[in-house]
Amino acid sequence: MLGTIFLVIIGLYCATLLFFFAGLFKKGGRQSVLKPFVSIVIPAKNEAKNIVNILNNLSQQTYPEDLFEVIVVDDKSQDYTATIVNDFMGNISNLQLLSTAGIESSLRYKKHPLNLGIRKSQGEILLLTDADCTVSSNWISAMVSSFTENVGMVIGYSEASPVRTITQKLEALDFLMLLSAARGSAALGDPYACTGQNLAYRRQAFDAVGGFSAFASQVGGDDTLLMQQIKRQTSWEIVFSPDPDSFVKSTPQETAWGFITQRIRWATDTLQVWKTDPLFFGIIVVTFLANLFSLTFPFMLFDNPLLIPIVCYGLCAKFAVEGAVMLKGTSFFNRQELRSVYLLWFLLQIPYITFMGLLSFFGNFLPWGGKQNR
Repeated sequence: MLGTIFLVIIGLYCATLLFFFAGLFKKGGRQSVLKPFVSIVIPAKNEAKNIVNILNNLSQQTYPEDLFEVIVVDDKSQDYTATIVNDFMGNISNLQLLSTAGIESSLRYKKHPLNLGIRKSQGEILLLTDADCTVSSNWISAMVSSFTENVGMVIGYSEASPVRTITQKLEALDFLMLLSAARGSAALGDPYACTGQNLAYRRQAFDAVGGFSAFASQVGGDDTLLMQQIKRQTSWEIVFSPDPDSFVKSTPQETAWGFITQRIRWATDTLQVWKTDPLFFGIIVVTFLANLFSLTFPFMLFDNPLLIPIVCYGLCAKFAVEGAVMLKGTSFFNRQELRSVYLLWFLLQIPYITFMGLLSFFGNFLPWGGKQNR
């Protein structure tokens, strides 16, 4: 009986991954030649050491200078973030600096500065990234080109780069696996996840779901939960940008603990997914159970040796299917160098996902602010 349950869960998990895998082979859709006004909103909290890089990137964009604005929202930084942005004003004609200081809001954490920037912006298209990211000179153009007439949101790819340590390689591969699934599901017309490090949506789509109001008290809610609201409550299409010029680089965590605390913050959104996308919540539950059983079943072999072939079959199937997604994902996003840590990632992500799944039941407990919690 236990063996049957194990194989059923592993089978459902592998079938889900193969669905995402199939989407990675689908080519991108039509491109738009229109050039709407774009508002780039960057929340920043204690980002003095990072903010200059992204501002330099935005000062070198090929998109017409009179058709975009950059809004940096300082969320009560305790360093020189605001001073640095002020000093940069002459380099970007439409650069604005806002502050959340003294402004009350029901929105908690990162959503507060994001919402302030969005409400003060003028663009038809809202383009979001983080203060520690690096973008190409064609980033705006590449993201905007995916906004054909029926598209309300464009998911962009973000990678942890450069990677110098094994821990950072593992982080980069973990994030690539997540966004490979995001790209695959979006290509098949049913997107499940995205990242706020590289995300764009129409103001109409944002307003249609009430912005971030449905998740005001959540730690997260500024990316995937918002995307699911738009998917369920509007007729707008959601696509993933396949253009390498739209890809964003984000500084990886410096330590394993930084990586863990970041993922814990992400895990706090899990229970909310039940309300926005029950099917995706089911996928999360199956993923959790597949890893929980993969972690616990080997210990049962001492009492029940008959489970040995079943456990071996299940773990081999999991390794093979995840490996197929990894190979296609690293090829699609040109990160072949990450393949060298796949075996270690496979072994570590079983207890890691189990641990994160258990933590998700405890709700909000890590605020945003600084690289470690983004």
